[in-house]
Order: sequence, then C-alpha cells, then structure tokens
Amino acid sequence: MKNLILVMLLIVPMFVSAENSSRPVVEVPGTDFYRDLTYKIRNKSEFEIPFPGVKSTVNYSLSWDTPAYEIPILGDYQVIGGKDPNFYRFFYDRIFTKADSYIEINGERLPLTCVFVEGQDNRFAGGDPTPLLPDLVLKIYLVANDFSCQGPIKPDWPSSGGKEENWDTYIYYEIRDPTIMLPTDAKIRYRWNETEMVLVDRGNK
Repeated sequence: MKNLILVMLLIVPMFVSAENSSRPVVEVPGTDFYRDLTYKIRNKSEFEIPFPGVKSTVNYSLSWDTPAYEIPILGDYQVIGGKDPNFYRFFYDRIFTKADSYIEINGERLPLTCVFVEGQDNRFAGGDPTPLLPDLVLKIYLVANDFSCQGPIKPDWPSSGGKEENWDTYIYYEIRDPTIMLPTDAKIRYRWNETEMVLVDRGNK
C-alpha cells in the first residue's frame, strides 16, 4: 500500500488545451496494453558519455522477472479546455529483474534489480501530435541495487532520514516512438552524480 501511495504522489498531470483532434481514433486500452509496452523495452543497450578526451561507456543487460504490481497503475485526467471526453492517461509499472541483469559502467558491473516505467498516453487528448506531445511517452528507470524495488522516494521518508530519493544509481531514458523503442535523452546517475549519455545503436533490442 505504501508503494502505491508513493507512486500516486509522483503523478504530475500536464494539462494542455485541446479543441479539434486529428489523432486517429483509438480504442481505450486496458492494463495489458501498458504491461506489453514495458516488456518491449530493449533487453540491452550501449551508451557513451560525450566528454572530450575520455571514452566512458555504459551498457546494461536485462532479464525480466516478476512484476511488483499485479497490473500497471492507471490515472486519467481531463484536458483543461478540451471537449469531453478528452483526457490524458498516466501509467506506472514496476518489474523485478533476474539475477543475471546488470548495469556496466566502464567495466564495473552493478546488479540491475528493478525497472520502473512512468508513461503518458496522449492519444485521447485531442489536438495534433507534436514532438513535445507525441502519442505515447515512456520514462524508463533501470535501477541498480534496489532489491526491494522501492523508490524513487525512500520508504518512510522523512522519518527514515537522509536523502528523499532512494536511488543513487540508475540509467534513465525516454521512449517517444514505441514502434522502435529507441532510447532518447539518456543519462546515468552514479552514486548521486548525473551525466548525460548518447546511445550507441548497434541494433540491440
């Protein structure tokens, strides 16, 4: 229950006025659709940290285990100024990974223990798709050393003390085209230090 409350607190609706829609009419999906999106995340990818004179590489390998939630969490929010029933759908999923999963940073391997997905489905919001508001957006967190799959807020914080966030090391990226699941806007957080990365696309999926 605490996990569910923490996840719902993360919801920050993005309201945009919408009038006429040229988006294709799509049947509103159930939870299976969003769980399938999670499972389409690339099982492995390689990145480089673009710093002059220094070659730093980051990669991960992912094997799925059991979901932390029986079904993904969904939340629908009406579009301000839109015509009923225009709405945005936010969805959240969290899945454990198997023991052979890892994040590798310049040869140092860390256990990749959990995948957290924060998504937004804009297909029912009206208006035209734009680069800033595509049909679907997925924010992916590949988390190291969180065997309980809790976070990003530390359980029982602030009474538990320390930092508010629970994850000191993870790979983050966004997916804006689920047909190819291409990671964009990637970064690595390593022991609380964050650095942007670029994808080395070798066709890994």
